[in-house]
Amino acid sequence: MEIAATAVGVLGLVGLYSTCIEMLDALSSAARYGIGRELLQTKIEVERVRLMIWGDSVGLANIDLFAGKKEPTEDDLAAVDEGLQRRALRDAVAGLLTCFLRTFEDVEDLQKRYGLVPQGDHDSSVAAGSTGSGDIATQPARELLTSTFRKTYERFQDRAAASQRRATPLTKAKWAIADEKKFRALIGELRAINDSLTSLLPAVRDRTRVRVRAEIMRATDVGQLQSLVDASDDAADIVAETASLRIEMLSTRHGHAVARKPVARTVQVAPPPLVPVPDQRTLTPEPPLVILSTPEATPVSPVVTPAPPAGPAFVPYDNMGALVVHKVYKTSKSLMCYAWLSGIGEVPELAVTQPEFHPAFALRFLPASIIPVADSVFEIDVEADSGYAGWSPGSASLTGFSRELNFWRKVEDSTERPPEPSWQRTSDTIPLKSAFILKRWKAVVNDGLGSDWTEQEGYNSVREICGPSDYTWLDKNETIKIRHQISDLLAVMSVSRVPSLEETASIGLLANIEQLTHSANFGFLDFLLQMLMAREVTLRMAKDKRRWYGGVTVRIVYDMVAAELWSSGMHLASKDSFEAREATKAQQTNGILRFAEEMQWPYLSEIRETAAKWLTPEASNIIIDIRTWDWMGGLVLPGAMFPMAMIGTLYGMSPTLRTRLPSAIVKSRHGNYGIVYPQASYWRVRSVLGKVLAPLSLVEDDDPVAAAGRQIKCLGGWVGPCPSPSLPESTLGLLAELKGRPPSWVAEDTGDAGDAAATVFPTTSQSHQGNTAEWALPTPPPPPSSETVTLQTLRLVRAAVAPRPADGGDARGDAAPPIYQARLDFRLARSGLMATMTLHANSVFVAALPCRGGPHRIKPGTAAAYTFRALGVEDLPRAELDGGATAVTVVNATGGPAAETFARAWCSEKGTNAVVWKRGEGGCCFKCALMLAGREGVAAGVLIMC
Repeated sequence: MEIAATAVGVLGLVGLYSTCIEMLDALSSAARYGIGRELLQTKIEVERVRLMIWGDSVGLANIDLFAGKKEPTEDDLAAVDEGLQRRALRDAVAGLLTCFLRTFEDVEDLQKRYGLVPQGDHDSSVAAGSTGSGDIATQPARELLTSTFRKTYERFQDRAAASQRRATPLTKAKWAIADEKKFRALIGELRAINDSLTSLLPAVRDRTRVRVRAEIMRATDVGQLQSLVDASDDAADIVAETASLRIEMLSTRHGHAVARKPVARTVQVAPPPLVPVPDQRTLTPEPPLVILSTPEATPVSPVVTPAPPAGPAFVPYDNMGALVVHKVYKTSKSLMCYAWLSGIGEVPELAVTQPEFHPAFALRFLPASIIPVADSVFEIDVEADSGYAGWSPGSASLTGFSRELNFWRKVEDSTERPPEPSWQRTSDTIPLKSAFILKRWKAVVNDGLGSDWTEQEGYNSVREICGPSDYTWLDKNETIKIRHQISDLLAVMSVSRVPSLEETASIGLLANIEQLTHSANFGFLDFLLQMLMAREVTLRMAKDKRRWYGGVTVRIVYDMVAAELWSSGMHLASKDSFEAREATKAQQTNGILRFAEEMQWPYLSEIRETAAKWLTPEASNIIIDIRTWDWMGGLVLPGAMFPMAMIGTLYGMSPTLRTRLPSAIVKSRHGNYGIVYPQASYWRVRSVLGKVLAPLSLVEDDDPVAAAGRQIKCLGGWVGPCPSPSLPESTLGLLAELKGRPPSWVAEDTGDAGDAAATVFPTTSQSHQGNTAEWALPTPPPPPSSETVTLQTLRLVRAAVAPRPADGGDARGDAAPPIYQARLDFRLARSGLMATMTLHANSVFVAALPCRGGPHRIKPGTAAAYTFRALGVEDLPRAELDGGATAVTVVNATGGPAAETFARAWCSEKGTNAVVWKRGEGGCCFKCALMLAGREGVAAGVLIMC
C-alpha cells in the first residue's frame, strides 16, 4: 500500500514542529542568564506556549516520531486539522516553521545578531550583575509559568522526556544573554512567526485563543499572572488582557493588589529621539521617496520637505489593517502567495469570487464540494479555480497569480509530468447487473447516503460495488471506517476500463460510446458505474470530517466532476435511458444565446433560430453533435475545456458554420489563442491579447473616446468583439495561436539575513505601532489624468516557431494553428502621435487586494522599498524599465479604460507583470498597492493606477 502524499507532508511538519519546540526550550534556558532575565524568560515562554497550543490544536503534537513509529497511523492523521490537507497550506506552514529553525542555524548570527554568548563566557558577568538570590538561574526553564499553563505543560512532559534533542548550535551548548536589546529583536521575530502560523488557519486561530484564555482563567498564581502582564508589549494582547482580568477576579476574591495593566508601547532596540509631529500632509519618509516625473534617466534629487511646525512629542500610530503578503516556495519552481491584514488575519474580502453573468457559465469552475481535493487539477488547469480572476477584467487574484506562474514554470520544464500516486487493487472486481447500478444511482442522486446512514451500512454498500477488500483489519471497528471505504472506491476507479476524461474531454463521448463505435472495450454501464463510484466518493468525503485522502489523481477529480454534472443535469427518463432535464436544457440554451448576443457573434440570426427550436417540444427530434449534446445537458468540463466547448456549440448552432469548425489543435490549457472573423476577433481572456484588451469592456456607451473598444465585452473567459486583423483565411473563422513569452518568474529572495527577517515571515500582530511622525505617508501622482489614447488597429504578424514537443504535450504539425505576434496601434490624444506596442510577453496583471483602515503609512527604516517614479500615458512610448533604480514604476492610467489598455500593452512589450490599482474607491490604499507591486509583494515593479 502506498503512503498518501498527505501523510508524507505531515511527517515533515511533525519533525519541524518538534525541533522548533526544542529550540524554544533551549532559548528559554538561555533567558535565565542575563539582566532582566525573568521578564525575558517569560516572553520566550509565552511564545513557546503559544506554539505548543497551536501544534496541539492542529494535531501535530499528537504524532510522536520518537516513539518507534516510522510513519503516522490513520488515527494520527485523523486528528490533524483538515486545513492541512491542502498541500499549499502545508507548504506555507513548513516555510514558517523553517523560519524558526533558520534563526538558530548560524552560531555567528546567534552572537552578533541576537546577543547570545556561550554560558561559560557570561557566568562572571551574571554573578556580578545579579541582585538577590540565584534561584531563578537554577530552576527549570519553564517553571515561571508552570502553574498557569499546567495543562499544556503536562501534555508535553512525556513527549519531551521520550525525545532526543537534535544536534543544533543552540542545543549543543548552553547560552546566556549578553545584549538584551538584540535579544528583544529575536523575540519580536519569533512572535511574528507565531502570528503568521495562526493567521494561515483561521479556525485553528480561534481554537488557540480559546485554549489560551481557558488556561489563564484557571490559574491561581498571582505572581505568574503578573509576570504575563509585565512581559506583554500590548495591553490589547490576549495573554495580557486575560491575565489582567484573572488577577482582578482573584483580587476581588482574596484581597490581592490589582494587577498593573500594561501601557501600549512599541519595543525598540534603541528609543527614537523625540521630534515634533508635522501635519500629515507634509510628512517625508526617511530616506525620502524618489518620484520621477519623466522616463528619461536624468539625475533626480530627493524631495525634501521644510521642517514641520512644533507639535506634540508623540502621536500614536497603529498599522492595523495593512495588507501583508507571504510568499512560500516549496521548490524553485513552485510559489504560493497568501494575503492577510496586519493585526486582523484573513478576512472574506481577500478571497472574493467574481460573479458569472449567467448560471450556465458557473460550470467553468470546479464544484465547491470537490475543490478541497483538486490541487492536482489546479496545477495543470489554472482556470478551473473560481478564485483565479481578480476584480479588474483580464486580471488575476493573488491566488491566480501564483497558479499562473507555477503553470508556466512547468511548461518551460522539459521533463514529463511524473505519475501520480494512486490506490491500486490486486483482486478483480465483481460483475454487477444493470438493474443494481441503476437502482443504486437513483438512490444516491435522490437521497445521498441517507439520513440514517452508518459506517456499517456504507461498508456493506462498498462491498456490494467493489467486492471483497484487499486488506484485512484485526480491529473490526477499523474495517468499516469511512476512510477505508473511500480508499477501496478510489482503487477500483483507478483501474476502470473507461478512459480518462482528461484525454477524451467529453462526457457525452463516453456516455454514448456504444452509439458512436462498436470497437470500444467498454459500454454505457461501465461509464455509469464509474459515475456511481465517483458520486459515492464525493458523498463520503463530504461526510467525513477528517478529510485526508491519498490517491486522488487528476483522473479521479474529473470523474468526480462528471458525476456531479451527470447527477444534476441528467435524469433517468425510462428504465435504462437518461435525458437532460428540461430546466437544464433551458438554462444552457439561454446561456449560450445570451453570450452570442452580448458578444455579437457572427451569424447571430442563425444561432437565435436554432435556440428557439431547442426550446420547443420537437427538440428531441433535432440531430445534434456530441459537443452540443454535452452543452445542452450541462455536462461541459470546467477549466480550459469549457471555452472550447462553447466554440463547438456556437458552430453547431449555425447551419453556415456547422461543417466549418476549425480543425486546428491548440494548447487549450495555455489559453493563448483566439478565433478571427473578417468583421471581428475573439480572444481568450488568458491570452496575450485578451489580458491587454479586457479593460476596454469598461468603456461606457456614451464615451466619445476609444470608439474601437465601445462594444468589447469580457464574458465567459472570452474578450470580444475585438477589432479584426483582417486575415484572408478567416472568412468562416480562423483559430489562431499567439506568440508570447511566459510571465516573468518571482525569484526567491536570497538576500542577507537582515532582509529575510523583514520579508520571509510578515506579521499580523499589533506590535507595528509607533510615533506617527516616524511613519511616512506616501502620496500617489495627482489624478485625474487628462492623457487619453485611442486604439486604432490590431495587427497579427505570422511568427516562425520551432517545434517544441514538450511545450504542453502537443507536437506541431498539419493540425497546428498558425502562430502570430500581436501588435496594437494607438493614437495619443494630447500629442496626436501614433504608438505601436508589440505584445512580447504573456504578462500577469494582479488586481490589488483591499486593505482596511487606510491610508496606511510606511514603517520606519523600510522607505527604500517604496520609492517610485511616475509615468504618464504620453511618457510610455519612450519609457524603459528603470532596472531597479526605484522600487516601483507607477503608470498614471486614470484617463480611462483605453489608457489602462495602453499601459498593459507597454507591460507586455517590456516583459513585466504589473499590479492594477483602482484609486479613490476605498479598496486598497496607495501604500499597500506599492507594497503589493514591490519586492515585499509580487515583485512586479509596475503599478498601473486607473
